[in-house]
Amino acid sequence: MHLKKIVLAGILGGILLLATSVIFSAIATTLSPYSIFDVPGMRPMSDPVSSLFFAAPFVVAFVSAIVYDIINPALSGGTFRKGIVFGYLLFLLVVLPSLFVVFSSMYFPDGFYIAGFLNGIIGYPLFGLLCALLWTGTEKLDFRAEAARI
Repeated sequence: MHLKKIVLAGILGGILLLATSVIFSAIATTLSPYSIFDVPGMRPMSDPVSSLFFAAPFVVAFVSAIVYDIINPALSGGTFRKGIVFGYLLFLLVVLPSLFVVFSSMYFPDGFYIAGFLNGIIGYPLFGLLCALLWTGTEKLDFRAEAARI
């Protein structure tokens, strides 16, 4: 295991996923206005437990970095392809089931689902690229060669 790379991917990936979550929530709110604080069953921000919400992207990033470290040798292609494939794999395994469970069991506003989908379809591939870059290094990154293989 590449512990330094896992820790770095966990920290940087957590920041990246938190940032994309905030950005896509703002975009979704403009498309379909809602306030997450008005959704029934949500904890108020004054509740200390609600601050754990901001830790979730870091948990996902650390666990996903461990998974990347394990499956990296099995991913084919160059750095860009490995990162995108891993990101969309996470989208399929993490985001879609989560959105399905929430959609099928709770009355959340449409903007909530739009934000989750956008974060998953864009944010997770960006995280995959981050992992691929950390594991490969930028010296082997050749976008032209990789684009020719797509």
